[in-house]
Amino acid sequence: MSSFRSMGCEVVLPDEAPVDGVKSLFDERDRRFSRFIENSEVNRVNALPCGVAFVSEDMASMLAAAFDAARATGGLVTPAVGGALLAAGYDREFADLPPDQPPAETVSVVPSLETVSLRGRMLLRTEPLVLDLNGVVKGRTVDDALARLGSGWVSAGGDLATTIPLTVGLPGGGSVTVYKGGLATSSTGVRSWRRGGLVQHHLIDPATGRPAVTTWREVTVAAGSCLGADVAAKAALLLGAAGPSWLDRRGLAGRFVDTEGVVSVNESWRVALPDRLVA
Repeated sequence: MSSFRSMGCEVVLPDEAPVDGVKSLFDERDRRFSRFIENSEVNRVNALPCGVAFVSEDMASMLAAAFDAARATGGLVTPAVGGALLAAGYDREFADLPPDQPPAETVSVVPSLETVSLRGRMLLRTEPLVLDLNGVVKGRTVDDALARLGSGWVSAGGDLATTIPLTVGLPGGGSVTVYKGGLATSSTGVRSWRRGGLVQHHLIDPATGRPAVTTWREVTVAAGSCLGADVAAKAALLLGAAGPSWLDRRGLAGRFVDTEGVVSVNESWRVALPDRLVA
């Protein structure tokens, strides 16, 4: 296998895959969409968080994917959480976060997406809104990297897309073989820190503007693409006990690890296991 670091995680490819083209794609997306790179396009847009902004075609395409994700999840996975992430203390690369930070002065309200619209390359915000596109950027880039390769597989931080059977380890133990499509895990445990002595993480509950309090530590979802799996895993984790049935209604297989380390699966995972996924 070949690997490199980008977007704060390890990206892994098969040995025979051309690394340079995939690395350039990940690095370009990181430079454009990261909140932690001073001159990124998302930071230039966030510098004036209200009114009209004209964005690049790549930004418009990623914003459209983020708005689609928000609609598909009833607003749970939304790009409007940037202010709430800053209030939680996630204002720099995770590796650079201090062990603890002073308490936040205020809790950020997550704006409704009714206050923002995208028309071609014109972004209109009628209320102040700080964008964070991490809910879609990595999954979309994994899918685009695989499309660039044509076949094989791409993994970034454990989230993957594949055109061939690929066996991967799972949180809490065990493994699964994905024959085609995407697999992604959302977790409250991997990226956590403290603010005012309280544990924080990067998955914001839009209803409270705070890091979500949820039944699950990790949720893994299989879907037709890495982006689809990643968005669904985030939504199912944020939904807590309602997550398994939410995935079932969408025909998506989900595997859940609770805060005590107990593993469970939804009905769609159980049904798919014999012929599509091998434990």
